[in-house]
Amino acid sequence: YEIKHYEFTQKSANSFFGPAFKPVIDDRSKLEKLYNEVYLDFNSPFVLGNFRVNVQNYNYNYGYNSKVINDDEVIGPRLKGNVLSAGASWHTGYKKFNFKAAAETIFSGPINGNLITAEARFAIDSISDVYAGMHLNNRSPGFNYLLFQSDYTSYNWQNDFKNEGINTLFIGMNSPKWLNASVDLTRISSYTYFTTEDGMEQPKPLQFDGTVGYLKVKAEKEFRLGKFALDNAIIYQNVLEGNDVFSVPQFITRNSLYFNSYLFKGKPLLLQTGITFKYFTKYYMREYNPLMAEFTFQNKQQIGGYPMFDFFINAEVSRVRMYLLFQHFNAGFTGYNYYSAPTYPYRDLKIRFGLVWNFFI
Repeated sequence: YEIKHYEFTQKSANSFFGPAFKPVIDDRSKLEKLYNEVYLDFNSPFVLGNFRVNVQNYNYNYGYNSKVINDDEVIGPRLKGNVLSAGASWHTGYKKFNFKAAAETIFSGPINGNLITAEARFAIDSISDVYAGMHLNNRSPGFNYLLFQSDYTSYNWQNDFKNEGINTLFIGMNSPKWLNASVDLTRISSYTYFTTEDGMEQPKPLQFDGTVGYLKVKAEKEFRLGKFALDNAIIYQNVLEGNDVFSVPQFITRNSLYFNSYLFKGKPLLLQTGITFKYFTKYYMREYNPLMAEFTFQNKQQIGGYPMFDFFINAEVSRVRMYLLFQHFNAGFTGYNYYSAPTYPYRDLKIRFGLVWNFFI
C-alpha cells in the first residue's frame, strides 16, 4: 500500500503560468495504490525450466478534492478503479542457450493493457554472450495526461486518451574481451506528450496520430595499456518517424582516461586518478515544468554541443577508501552556456570529497 502526494504552492500567482483563479496558488494531488499478487512457481522437466503463473490486483485512487468548471467544461475530481490481471513467465537454459519470456494482460477494470517480452541468449564463452529479443507493451498514459487540476486556469483538463503501444526489438553482445554493444529499434503508436506548440501559451497533453520510430545504437569498450586505461561509452540515436513530437541527441559520449595502480613498497595504496569527458550533440531537449512535474516538448531552444570534464582521485589504504571529485572543472574557461534543460542552468564547478572507513571486516 502506497500513498504519494504532490504539492505546488506559491504565495502569489506568477504570470509565467498564465492567468489564475485566485491570487494564492495551492495545488495538491494524491495517489493511493494497493497492489497484491498471488503466484505459483513450477520447476519441472515437463516445462523445461522455471515456469510461473500469477494473478495481480491493482487498486488506484488518484486526483483532487474538488471539481473545476472552466469555460463551461467540468473537470472531475478523481480517477478510481480496481484492475485484475493475469500473467505467466518462463525461464530455461539448454547447453549454451538461455531463453526467457513473459506475458501479462488486464482482464478486468476501467483500464486495459498487456505486456509481452521474450529474450534468447547464446554463450560464446564463460564471459561473453550474444542476445536478441522483443518488448511489446500496450498501456494507458500516465494520470497527469488524463486528469489535472490547478489554480492556474490553463492547467485543467480531463482526457480519454487511447492506450500507447510501445514495441521494441533489440539485439546485442556482452563481451569484455571484444565489445559491449546493443541495437534497439522502438516504435510508439498513440504517443502521448505535453507540448506548447501551435501557438499555445501553456502546455497541454496531446496524443500523436502518427507513429514515433526511434533507433538507438550503444557501444562500450575499455582499452588498457599497462597502468593506464581508456573507458569509452558511445550512443548513436536517430528519430526515424515523428520528429515533430519526439527529439533525442544524435550522439552521446562518455570517456574516462585514468591511471590505476598500487603504489609504494608492499602495495599499501591503491590509486586511481583520471579525467572523464562527457558530451552530447545539440537537440530540442524537453522543457521541465515544475507545476506539473513533467517535461514538455519544445522546438525553440536547442541544448547541448558543450563539453564537460570531471577530474577524479580515488584511493584505498587498508580499510580506508576516499575520493576527491572536481565536477565540471572546465566551466570557467569554455563559456557559461550550459543547461540541464531549457531555463535550468547546469551546475558550475563543484568539488566533492568522501571517506569510508571500515573499522571491522
